[in-house]
Amino acid sequence: MTNAMTTTTTKRIGSKLLSPALLLVLAAAQPLYGMIFSPEPLPAAAANDNSPYADGTRAMNEHRWQDAIRSFDKVIAAKEKRSDAALYWKAYSLNKLQRHSDAAAICNTLHAQYADSPWNKDCDALSIDNPNINIDLGDINQSLNIHVHPDVHIDPITIPNINVDIKNNPDIKILALNSMLNQDPAKAIPVLRDILNGNQPIGVKKHAIFVLAQSKSPEAQAILHDAVTGKMDPELQRQAIMMMAIFQGKRDNDTLAEIYRTTSDRQIKRSVISALFITQDAPHLVELARSEKDMELKRSIVSQLAIMHDKAATDYMMELLK
Repeated sequence: MTNAMTTTTTKRIGSKLLSPALLLVLAAAQPLYGMIFSPEPLPAAAANDNSPYADGTRAMNEHRWQDAIRSFDKVIAAKEKRSDAALYWKAYSLNKLQRHSDAAAICNTLHAQYADSPWNKDCDALSIDNPNINIDLGDINQSLNIHVHPDVHIDPITIPNINVDIKNNPDIKILALNSMLNQDPAKAIPVLRDILNGNQPIGVKKHAIFVLAQSKSPEAQAILHDAVTGKMDPELQRQAIMMMAIFQGKRDNDTLAEIYRTTSDRQIKRSVISALFITQDAPHLVELARSEKDMELKRSIVSQLAIMHDKAATDYMMELLK
């Protein structure tokens, strides 16, 4: 083990930068990672460090994943120097709580807001519970550095290289469509629409939503709007809500607030709360909190407002204290 307390050390995947396609495939190999190594006990954060990031580290040491999420949310909201790392560790903690869709959404936020962050590779490796990628293990070795904790560095491990049948692999097809959408939307959008309307696995459809959300094409935006407003599978609606927040900011938050008010699906409501937090839209969150009768949902909204640096949020906190 090398210097377990070097939290700012940048981790890389071996001595090479892997292609996005290979990262997707590596992401499918979670069981393989589990067989290869077992992380050492997690060290405690420095005793004199009372920062939210350190609090999150301590919470993870004690497997208090929800507390860790709250601490990392504070780092993210304050846009501190380690916000990209905090996003990753929030996704990691969500994964530990089996909230895989939420973890994926946070990874998408990391990709969108910190495209050059080395933590993106780790988030790619979190998206590993996708049973729909068929892989064959070859004889070529790749050396990987794996994060298991913000204060832990695992020495490089060797795993077999992974060969993929690209032609028949839907995830790799999505990567190609992403490139095509940037160059020729007229050709890519019908294919993406067919994926969403067809019998592809839900994970592939989520990737399609992710690709569409990044396009400024009116046709792509129309499909995304259909997903956001519930004209597709509820799981795709949740994905579309998060992608709209990440890639479009506050532009359609009136629509999101209306969805919150009209849906009876608690998971959709939670996705809207997360989306409004991502866009730092305190006024809409305050509006929803005031009208929310479900105390669990109201607590969820208030917990987000409590860590937002916004006058509307602060005023509402003072209102609750009266």
